[in-house]
Amino acid sequence: MKRFCYLIACLFALLLTGCSANLTRSDAAPWLDLRSGSGDYDISGRWDSGSSWSGSWGEANFIQDGARFYGQLGSYNVEGALNGNAMYLSLSAGKRVYYTALLKRDAEGGYSGKVVQDTFVDGPLGDSVSYQVLFLRRKEAPTSPAPKPGANGPARAQ
Repeated sequence: MKRFCYLIACLFALLLTGCSANLTRSDAAPWLDLRSGSGDYDISGRWDSGSSWSGSWGEANFIQDGARFYGQLGSYNVEGALNGNAMYLSLSAGKRVYYTALLKRDAEGGYSGKVVQDTFVDGPLGDSVSYQVLFLRRKEAPTSPAPKPGANGPARAQ
């Protein structure tokens, strides 16, 4: 009976460990690569995510490299991909990815959409977990044109 209880306890601990697996930047990179498409819109520059009462994520600053981009959103490092009107984001600190997001471009040129924690926003768990909403509105016009896809842009920090 003791062995059986010990076995059950070990299996339960293993299950909990598997459920708490975190995404890493290494997991997110191929996810973003698969979603990268056309960088039709220049998203370089500063963006605002709204007031504090609306769940502000903080100010964003992006640097675009074709259909890929990187930068900051509040206290998170951002790596992202553009594909037509869709913007995919990976929000990380260190090696851990805390959130992924899928935002859609609106008629005014801003972006809004869904942010999920510890899973891919468009993955199998993306629809079954709780989510937050993110709005991005440009704070200022881009300072330089976006590099064309395939052009040698600035080197990305790793």
